[in-house]
Amino acid sequence: MLNRIRSFQFSRVSLVIVLGAVLKFALHLYMAPGYGLFFDEFYTIALSRHLAFGYVDLPPLVPALMALSRLLLGESLLAMHIVPALAGAFTLVFACLIAKEFGGKTTAVALTALAFIGIPAWLMLDSIFCYDSIDQLILAAFIFCLVRFLRTGDKKLWLALGGIAGLACMTKMTILFLGPGFLVALLVSKYRRDLVTPWPWLGALLCLVIVSPYLLWQSANHWPTLQYWTSYGSQRVYQASLQQYTINVLLYLGPLLLPLWLFGLLRLFRHLAGVSYAFLGLWLLVTFVLLFRLHATARLLIELFLPVLAAGAVLLEEVVTRLHWRNWATAVLMLYLLGTGAINVPIALPVIPLDLLATVVHPFQPLYGSLREFNGESSALPVFLSGRIGWDELAGEVAAVYNALPPQDRAGTGIYTDSYGTAGVIDELGPRYGLPHAVSGSLTYYLWGPGYSWEKMIIVSGAANNMAVFFDTCEQKAVVQQEYALSNPHIFFCKGAKVPAAAIWSSVKAFR
Repeated sequence: MLNRIRSFQFSRVSLVIVLGAVLKFALHLYMAPGYGLFFDEFYTIALSRHLAFGYVDLPPLVPALMALSRLLLGESLLAMHIVPALAGAFTLVFACLIAKEFGGKTTAVALTALAFIGIPAWLMLDSIFCYDSIDQLILAAFIFCLVRFLRTGDKKLWLALGGIAGLACMTKMTILFLGPGFLVALLVSKYRRDLVTPWPWLGALLCLVIVSPYLLWQSANHWPTLQYWTSYGSQRVYQASLQQYTINVLLYLGPLLLPLWLFGLLRLFRHLAGVSYAFLGLWLLVTFVLLFRLHATARLLIELFLPVLAAGAVLLEEVVTRLHWRNWATAVLMLYLLGTGAINVPIALPVIPLDLLATVVHPFQPLYGSLREFNGESSALPVFLSGRIGWDELAGEVAAVYNALPPQDRAGTGIYTDSYGTAGVIDELGPRYGLPHAVSGSLTYYLWGPGYSWEKMIIVSGAANNMAVFFDTCEQKAVVQQEYALSNPHIFFCKGAKVPAAAIWSSVKAFR
């Protein structure tokens, strides 16, 4: 009986992993009610109301998860953030399991968990219900299986890698940007010999089968995602220098952890528990160069640092175990990681009251103000905070303009916005004010069509109002002013469309 009881007991490593995942999950749920939804979340909600096998900018998995979450959990701020919080917790589990695969013991796994919780990228991405948090989880599972493969040489794991790659492609196309570096690392390593066996090809076939509905949707809709990525890379993404791109990566990873990243990368090129993991280091370095040359966002590279984090934690464990005062050294490392996490939380999560936000966050401006990823993006606050602010005010101002219209003008009036985010805000928050649905030429909203006759439209855009050329008259009615908001949209009322709605619609397409 005693042996049976012991078989159900957690090892110390397992207990550390569970405690780390619980802490990560609890942190995000505690912060979930802060401020409001992030602007991308409003768009994801809109997509979840139009379920399909694909969308202009993303595959179908995350909108389907959003629809399921809304159905089962509701749409409160807390409920909306359960899924990304869970995704973050399980990503932490995979990071810790990678450290364990590298031969790490309790200290290495604990350092991995504690460091992961405080890293800015995963604090930010796991706090919003968009494709990034789910993408990070699936890619973490892929990397874990790859590490198992590198350790064991089990060729059947190619099937698991293919299946997970298929799920990753149905979440976000990040893995396609990681593919060339993976192929280079494979061809340089001894594992290229596997290419003459059926297992990698069976994995690739499984991936293709999983992705096939999305590919069929793309073909039926004239491959809009290719148009999106072309415009995204050439128009929206900031063309960073090598120095700036490196800074972007470090800001996501936490510059105060730079020694850990450097030690971890170097450790990957040495044997860990008798196994070479240089494959992972080479994959990262090749992908870094490729993404820089493509001017891709630094965010696409982040998941490849999971094994670097784990390897760095293993190296620290190896060092402290040789010391006579290893318990004190371990405690100092833990305190340092806690300190860096405490610095990162206020600039990544909605924890500070709005009236104190600028004062508290300002000293950390060098940790977020140096980030340059997108053109035309400027904010006095980190975008993951400012992107949650001002949306209730926007919906309220649009409603005030709409309700102030004479009855004869209000009848048949539609709402157009020049951004997928503001369109999502109107669709999610507008019904409480009695607003009609929004239309937009931005991303997948364009595929849903003009929606109205366009004889009378409320236009939510920048101060220039490029839509004015299509109407006889356009009058500015309001400007949404919010001190910390990401933008201050202008609201216009336009009448007398000069051309048919279809002609207007053909000119507003914005896949970027």
